[in-house]
Amino acid sequence: MEGTTGIFREEPREWAHRSLTAAAKMWCGAMAFFFAAFVFAYFYLKSLDENHGWKVEHVGSKHISPSGGLGVAIMAVYLLSGILLYLGSRRPTDEISTGIAAIVLALAGVALQFGEYSHLGFGPNSGAYASVFFGWTGTYALGALWGVYWMETTIAGLWRARRDGGSENTVAVLRTGLGACSICWSFFVAIGALMFVVLYLV
Repeated sequence: MEGTTGIFREEPREWAHRSLTAAAKMWCGAMAFFFAAFVFAYFYLKSLDENHGWKVEHVGSKHISPSGGLGVAIMAVYLLSGILLYLGSRRPTDEISTGIAAIVLALAGVALQFGEYSHLGFGPNSGAYASVFFGWTGTYALGALWGVYWMETTIAGLWRARRDGGSENTVAVLRTGLGACSICWSFFVAIGALMFVVLYLV
């Protein structure tokens, strides 16, 4: 028995940190490939605009232009959410409060995005730009809900562990998970900044 019990020794804590960090970076790569499809679609369809209808709705020939003010508001709350989660993941004393604030701001971004749809004046079938706009922003909002779920479960786990006097190792692993979540969420917010520049400014 003595020879076999050594096989099941607890893994060093730093292994969990390296594994979760590597997994987060791999997930960032997957997100980059996914959203690159929308960047390609935008510039490809814009360059192929042979009928000069890239931002013109053919029915009524109305010019398509989303609200810049709402776009700035949406991007601002996502950026603040990313900053707060990043700071919280590096400050053990503030991780719960800043994490909750990051979740609320992310949900505000999703709400503003779907609220924008009711004020656009055009739909996804209103030309090439409109289809890319709805596809990219809608997918991004749904992805933000995934990020909110990850943040909420991680913050809730940390709160319960601290409330119930969880072991130091448990808290450390949960904080590592929060750090991994912060990496992915920061990258996701950076994609949102790119989305804002392409869809609203280019």
